[in-house]
Amino acid sequence: MDESTNKEKVLKKIRASLLSKTNNPYPKLSFDSPVFRQTDEDPVVVFAERAEAAGVRFFLVESELEFMESLVSMGMQHRWKNILCVEEGLSNLLTECELPHEVLLENMHTMDVAVSSCECLIARTGSIVLSSKEHSRSIPSYTPVHVVLGRASQVALDIKDAFSWLKHKYPKMPSSVSIITGPSRTADIDGELVIGAHGPKQLYVFVIDDRKEP
Repeated sequence: MDESTNKEKVLKKIRASLLSKTNNPYPKLSFDSPVFRQTDEDPVVVFAERAEAAGVRFFLVESELEFMESLVSMGMQHRWKNILCVEEGLSNLLTECELPHEVLLENMHTMDVAVSSCECLIARTGSIVLSSKEHSRSIPSYTPVHVVLGRASQVALDIKDAFSWLKHKYPKMPSSVSIITGPSRTADIDGELVIGAHGPKQLYVFVIDDRKEP
């Protein structure tokens, strides 16, 4: 009985508040104006600076071939053995370059490296946007290294532009969207920063400069 009475008291207050609306104390406040100052800087340069500040290794390449050559070279240098790539188009590219890799999500917890594309890149924060549409959202959680391939034409200025990109691309928004900024990190225990606690310790981003393409 007391619980019902307390619930009714709360609902009564809510109804009273809805009926007695107050005037907007900030009538000149615009929710449509940009939050950040506009800039004439190259968005790719801005992204590279912000991403590297967050601990990302950034590479600007001219083509998919240059990306693959760099990936093979890095694999040999770091002795990567178990590579995971579940996206069909990207997996076909790795196959063409004779780079052995796994394509099944069931085996992702045994992989050393995850290779994925991205939905877009956010310049102001140096962040990567992944979604459930390409199954790229979950794979970085299980591998110590994450390699992302993006394009200069995918660089959005800020988060608002990134979500506008997604809404334009998909008639129905993906069920899940993740925004990654730098390698996984946490300072939950005694305020001590730990890299790679809940995801990759190393994050590599390759951006193909496609701005000159017709």
